[in-house]
Amino acid sequence: MKKFNLYILTLLVCLSFAMNAVSQEYAKALKAPAVYNQYYLNLFLINPANTGFDGQGKLLLNFRNQWAGFESSPKVLTLAIDASAAPNMGLGASIYSENFGVSNQFLAQVNYAYQFQANKDMKMAFGLSGSYIQYNLDNETLTDPLHQSPDPKINGAVNGEKYFAADFGFYTEIQNKFKIGISIPHLVETRLDKTNTTTTTPQPDRPVNFTGFVGAIWRMPEYRVVIEPSVGLRKISDVPFGADFNILARMMDDKLFAGFTYSYNPSWHKIAFLGGIKLDKLGIFYSYDQSYLEFQNFNNGSHELTLTLDIFKPKAKAATSDTGMMKKEDLGASKMEEKK
Repeated sequence: MKKFNLYILTLLVCLSFAMNAVSQEYAKALKAPAVYNQYYLNLFLINPANTGFDGQGKLLLNFRNQWAGFESSPKVLTLAIDASAAPNMGLGASIYSENFGVSNQFLAQVNYAYQFQANKDMKMAFGLSGSYIQYNLDNETLTDPLHQSPDPKINGAVNGEKYFAADFGFYTEIQNKFKIGISIPHLVETRLDKTNTTTTTPQPDRPVNFTGFVGAIWRMPEYRVVIEPSVGLRKISDVPFGADFNILARMMDDKLFAGFTYSYNPSWHKIAFLGGIKLDKLGIFYSYDQSYLEFQNFNNGSHELTLTLDIFKPKAKAATSDTGMMKKEDLGASKMEEKK
């Protein structure tokens, strides 16, 4: 009997940056995880508890060109590694760089996850990450004709702000059919370049950060297809609460990928399309999205490209693949054992 599985939670999109917010207010809005269309393919980017969860190791390179065709639009580059250091431990690291007009953000992050088998049907993990974050404006801001010197805020933003932040995450998979994850970005945040005051959420003057993810896996082995619907929720900083409704199809034993996302928040909506292929150890994924805003008339949508390279995979246990079919190499090994 075919079963449809439902979920709830994780990552939306915090594109709510005003082009005139080139001071510390912009930096405040940026104190949040990066925005990725393809996060549901690489959950460790938004939840440290997912780091190394599948027992594999891979390198990831992601480039996002937001609002393409619009001058000085945001451009984001991410380099990351996700690996299983031990049977119950995941380790990862990432470097993130964003440029938006004269505004810049740099982040270096390290992830740690502890995994355990709660019972035969449920695997769980808790994760922590520590990040060094820097925000600043380009020096050319000071020579801009619109800049009236002296402006303490602009001058301070050029010098930049430096922070240390710690994130917490929880992730679980149930019966290899359901995925549930929740993370709290910047649970602890410390200003490094000024008064080193450590704060914890929630606070009256500091919005609560929250991302979550709930997904399901529906296998159709007769068609060599796996369907993964999911829902993501996100509330970050002063950006309105929003939700993603995702659907991912993995075909031909994870060699071909197709996906669709509808994103909603009270002020705007967007749709995104994803396509990808897996060539042995190399994965290539591309997505395009556009929003239902008047601003869409002045740009060509947003493009995102991800390259992944598998470093190692977990040892085969003569188990079935995600499509529910015995892998050829495992089947051959099983027959050899039977003959012995």
